Amino acid sequence: MKRRSVFLAILGGLIYIWTGTLYISVAYTLFDYFDDITVCLITDCFFALLQVFGYVLSMIFMRKSKIAMGSAVPAVESAIIFASGAASFLSSEAVPTLVWGSVMSFFIGTVMCYAITRVTSDVPFSERGKAFGIIFAVGSVGSLVLSLFDGGKALSNRFILIVYAVLAIASAGLGAVLYGKKDEGMFRAKEYLSPVKIKPGRMEPLLFFIIFLFFVLSNIGLHFKINGGSEFDSAVFSRAFYAIGLLAAGAINDKNRKMGATLAFLALGFGLLSPALQVNAGTTALVQAIAYVFLGAPAVYRMIAFSDEAEHDHGKLPFATLGVAAALIGQAVGTVAGIWLESNMTVLVCVMLVLYILTGAVFFTYFSLLFPVQKKTDILPAGDRKEMAFEQYVDEKGLNSKQAQVLKYLLNGASNGEIAESLFVAESTVKYHVKNILQATSCHNRKELIEDFRNHYFNT
Repeated sequence: MKRRSVFLAILGGLIYIWTGTLYISVAYTLFDYFDDITVCLITDCFFALLQVFGYVLSMIFMRKSKIAMGSAVPAVESAIIFASGAASFLSSEAVPTLVWGSVMSFFIGTVMCYAITRVTSDVPFSERGKAFGIIFAVGSVGSLVLSLFDGGKALSNRFILIVYAVLAIASAGLGAVLYGKKDEGMFRAKEYLSPVKIKPGRMEPLLFFIIFLFFVLSNIGLHFKINGGSEFDSAVFSRAFYAIGLLAAGAINDKNRKMGATLAFLALGFGLLSPALQVNAGTTALVQAIAYVFLGAPAVYRMIAFSDEAEHDHGKLPFATLGVAAALIGQAVGTVAGIWLESNMTVLVCVMLVLYILTGAVFFTYFSLLFPVQKKTDILPAGDRKEMAFEQYVDEKGLNSKQAQVLKYLLNGASNGEIAESLFVAESTVKYHVKNILQATSCHNRKELIEDFRNHYFNT
């Protein structure tokens, strides 16, 4: 991975560590006022949906205003998260705890929306799976490490706020350095703000529904009661296994997107079996740990799927976070269904089986659209191998980001007029870039250029 990609992933993980553990600390505080099921509904449903609200408003704001893309935005949001989270954690009454916890949840959504959008825009296609895997793996392991201090009671100790403050300042500082470098990556205000109103195609709603079903199904199968005892602690410990699954899934997606998508669906099969395997306290902990390894596949895929869709149109970059929004909504629905069905294991398994069949039907409809059978008449092979070969080709020829954008259209047979319309530039600008591309690749015309890339593709 390139150094910038690694640092952006570490930054995302750092944000995830302290916001995620602060979230858990607030959940511990809620146990002082509410029973286990109520706390579960508040944290996994109400707070989760507030995060979705934060994602949605942040997406809209980033589409409409350059201010939302400024490097200072995540620092301000982090300050609000820490202040509201601390107020909720230290509160001695139920209502203020809920109110401040709600504010914290909303802004966790906005700051993660910014971080995910920047990873999508700045991290190359061939490294994005590993980047998202690192982000959530670092966050999961970090939460685990913090929870182990003070005899496992660190997250309910008010002195943990000092740690959160240090991590928040560190992430804000690193963010100022990385997010402030607007000359790197693809994140440009002029390219990013499209003058055309974005309309979702047939793929985006279908993909949103798939991710939603993934997490309804997985959260019903993995449902557990959050309380102050050992079950909650085992759930925190399972984050270590989750991290393994995340890193493995990230590497697999970068190697082959089709394999990553298939693995995400197949991994849900274990979620279908997990309720039947939880026969006692010992096996429940083991099954949950293994299930978290498998859960890494859909967790990474929810990020990859929408970020790949958004990458091809900078006006859609904020929509890269729709995968997380779909997952959170699915988590909320799955949690309610899990609480409702946990007293009747037979019904729970039957519901999961029906959902698995439905998910499979929708998933393979999407899969056939995303990875169609390639016809011999197509100009170039489709799929993630082409994307990786394309990035290598651009690096070898020394093309800049503008030339790379034009090249992608050239290789698919687009005319100068079509390229100009797609990139919202003058046709003369496209001609200028085409001339420089042909010069850099030592090709005399477009036919030679396509053939040169074909040779590169088949020799990669």
